[in-house]
Amino acid sequence: MLRFFRKIVLVGVLIVGTSAFAEEIRVLGAASLKYVLESIKEDFLKNRKGDKIDISYFSSGKAYAQIKNGASVHLFVSADVSYPAKLYEDKLASQKEEIYAKGKLVLWSNDKDFKITKFEDILNPKITHIAIPNPKLAPYGRASIEALEATKMLTNVEEKFVIGESIGSATTYVESKNAEVGFSALSMFGANGVKTNTMSLVVIDEKFYKPINQALIIPKFGENSKLALEFKNYILSKEAKKRFLEFGYSVE
Repeated sequence: MLRFFRKIVLVGVLIVGTSAFAEEIRVLGAASLKYVLESIKEDFLKNRKGDKIDISYFSSGKAYAQIKNGASVHLFVSADVSYPAKLYEDKLASQKEEIYAKGKLVLWSNDKDFKITKFEDILNPKITHIAIPNPKLAPYGRASIEALEATKMLTNVEEKFVIGESIGSATTYVESKNAEVGFSALSMFGANGVKTNTMSLVVIDEKFYKPINQALIIPKFGENSKLALEFKNYILSKEAKKRFLEFGYSVE
C-alpha cells in the first residue's frame, strides 16, 4: 500500500514539474514564413507538452517597428538581415542576428489567361494590376523593384502596381484575382502553401536582386526565455533546414 502511495506521489510530482516549467512565448515572423514556420513549430512542439508558441505574421518592417515600440516579443524571425541587425544596433537585443535561410523571388499568376512562363511576361499590355509587397517594409518588395530595375522594365509597369502591406496581402491580391500577376516568395507555394488549378509562376533569376538572406534574433524581452532560445536554435538546426528546403529556400 505504501509503495503504491509513493508511486502516486512520484507521478504527481512529475506532472506538477512538467507544467511548472512549461512556457508560452510570442514570436513575430515575416509574412513569407507563414507556412514553413508553422510546420517547423509543429515539429518542435511535438514532444513538448505544455509549451506554447504564438506566432504573428507581418511585413518585416512592421514587425521591427512593433518591437522597437516596446511590444512583448520573445523572438523575431525576419525575411531579411537588416531589420534584426537594426534591433541589435538599437541595443534592443543582446546578441547579433543569425541567418537561417535565403529566400527566392517569384512572379506568379492565378489567372488562366495570364500564364507566366518567363519574367518578361510582366510586360503583357493586357495586364492592368501587378501586386507587389510594400518595398518600404517588405524585403521581397525591395527585391521586386531591384529585379525590375536590373531588367529595365520598371518604368513600363510601375503604374500598374497594387501595393500590399506584406507579402501575404500581395499574394492574396493575385490569389483572389484582384491582380492578374504579382510578386511573391517561392516559400508561399512550397509544401502546404498556395496551390490552385490556374496557378503559374516563374522563379526570378537571383542575379537580378540582392540576396534575400533571412535572419532571426532574440529581443531583450525574450533573452531570459529558455523556450525562445531553444526554438531559435531549432530553427537553425539541420532538422529545420530540411523544412526550409521543402518550401523553396536555400540553406547552407
